[in-house]
Amino acid sequence: MSMAEADEVGQTETGDGRSLTIDGRYVIDLDQKLPDFVNCPAYHVKDTVSPTAELLALAPAALLPPHAGAAVIAKIRAPNLLAVRSFSDATGSLWILCDAPSGNPLSEGGTWTETSVLERVIVPIASILHAYNEAGVTHRAIRPDNVFDSGGRSAVCLGPAITAPPAYFQPDRFEPLTSALCEPAGRGSGSIVDDIFALGALAAWLLGGCTPYRDDVPGGLLEERFQKGSFAVLAGHLPLSQDVAPLLAAMLSDDPAARPSPRDLLHAADHKGYVVRRSAVATAPIMLGVVRIKTARALAWYAARYRKEFASLLVRGVIERWMSYELGMPQAAARLALLARDATLAEDGTLASSATLMEIISVIDPAMPLCWGEIWFWPDAIGQLLTTALAGKSTTSVDPTTAVFELIRTGRLDKFALVTTVPAQAAACAVVQKAARQVSIENLSDLDRLPYVLNPYLPCLSPRCQNDRLIATWALLQWLNAGEDTEISGTTALLDRQMTTFMAIAALRSRLVETFSDLAISKNSWALDLAFLAKLQHLYMTGPLKGIGRKLLPHLTPELKRWRSRSTRTARGEQLAVAAGEGDLGLMQKILADPQALRRDQAAYNAARKLESKLKAESARLDHQDTDVPLPMRNEMIRLATAVGVVCAIGSLCAEIVL
Repeated sequence: MSMAEADEVGQTETGDGRSLTIDGRYVIDLDQKLPDFVNCPAYHVKDTVSPTAELLALAPAALLPPHAGAAVIAKIRAPNLLAVRSFSDATGSLWILCDAPSGNPLSEGGTWTETSVLERVIVPIASILHAYNEAGVTHRAIRPDNVFDSGGRSAVCLGPAITAPPAYFQPDRFEPLTSALCEPAGRGSGSIVDDIFALGALAAWLLGGCTPYRDDVPGGLLEERFQKGSFAVLAGHLPLSQDVAPLLAAMLSDDPAARPSPRDLLHAADHKGYVVRRSAVATAPIMLGVVRIKTARALAWYAARYRKEFASLLVRGVIERWMSYELGMPQAAARLALLARDATLAEDGTLASSATLMEIISVIDPAMPLCWGEIWFWPDAIGQLLTTALAGKSTTSVDPTTAVFELIRTGRLDKFALVTTVPAQAAACAVVQKAARQVSIENLSDLDRLPYVLNPYLPCLSPRCQNDRLIATWALLQWLNAGEDTEISGTTALLDRQMTTFMAIAALRSRLVETFSDLAISKNSWALDLAFLAKLQHLYMTGPLKGIGRKLLPHLTPELKRWRSRSTRTARGEQLAVAAGEGDLGLMQKILADPQALRRDQAAYNAARKLESKLKAESARLDHQDTDVPLPMRNEMIRLATAVGVVCAIGSLCAEIVL
């Protein structure tokens, strides 16, 4: 969008500055903030076309934006799904407008029977998930505070899926093991069977009496679920009928492939024959530390927890033989044998390579997330994982940025893509590697570029404008151009690294530049920021940027001092002031960065210095030269000079008398 278009939008979208108009009809009252809706900041909004409609305007926080596929999800329509009226960045920030729910969230409690859960919860939400699955997307926010009940016999209403990163606010008990063991930022979009698990967990929670879960300790149920299975832990205590128990057991299966599809659940209220496909369970468990392990999935998880003990069993071939004979996995066992043969141990007895451990875990259970170091995460969540970590909000014990950097630089993401059985995650690995090449990830410090290229809905994360949630380059330029002072005292540049990275990647995404290096700058300084902003002014055809020109002008004196000629400096300083007043950053840059004029100025300076040196040398030579004049001639010269001086003195006296 050009600056001229932005100004036009500003007139129609921003109104008096305390309200915004979206799509020409939805007026958001910025002075009327509402309680957060499903963990997302909310504001009052009025539909001028339909004044009686009850709507909500949602403003996702800068650090918790929806994922890259949110625009597709926003268009999905289904019965009993809270409709998204608008998914708009026209104001320069992202706003999500949706219908207000007519009922209360399920988190407020209630009494539910098996029949009501089947007819009013499972089947209606399965129908919604079927629409999601047909669109190739997931919901990832099925939990009690995002499902609404208006009472009676009507179906519940499912809230929006795009107000935060996928699964970020999901309590562990509503997530499958392969997601719950990751920190919230590392869970990713997952697959539709992850939504099926969440729906099953919601049904179990309703049938269990809606017990409060907000005080659950993150990760508190993981060990019990790995040992006993999620169905046993979440629903094993419930008095379920013979019809519902197999259904929930299938939905809550820890094997993603064993869960039913949304289509399978469309007639759940009538279907009586659900068969639970059980994963292989060892008759003779293997001991890892103090833990008795019976399944491949538990072995994969505990391998990362008891690394020394696991490495010892691995190199001795114990793991290989156990998987082959007890779990009936000879192919996986053979691959483990090859990995164990090449594995090296560190001094503490653990596997020396994080890459080796990652591959081993993926061989044991290829449906598990990526494990690197002490961190579990899914590749499609890398953008959000980095966003959270770079902001200092990560909940992991070690820095995820190091793990991601090592994965990218060593090509191990490609390795994970070959072993995982989750097709979407294999594709995500390729996306991340391509993005890393696009923005030239060479050093650990370069990783702050990756979240921007992976998610077009990530706002500029500069601390100075983060709260403004600026999602478009033209919006950031307007913010910089605004009359208020946007500088921080003591800074050495107008922009900061986050601003330049954000705008450079936005230009790359819009194909205004061919490569990231065409626009990116190595550091920020007043002069480099001028050159950068001048390019943007040209690329986006913004028109005058007088505010930016005025902010830059006082700090460009060092650039003017490169001219040796005082008259040239003065003239160019005056020209620079005029260009700044007109907001022509390109002209300002041309005035300062004129290589031909600088060469001429330097040549003239060098010539003057050369002439000065020559004259000084000649003067020094004359001062020390012996004239060797004979004495009679020297006396005559003195007599003549004296006579001339007397005549001149008499002449001046006469002239003084006459005048």
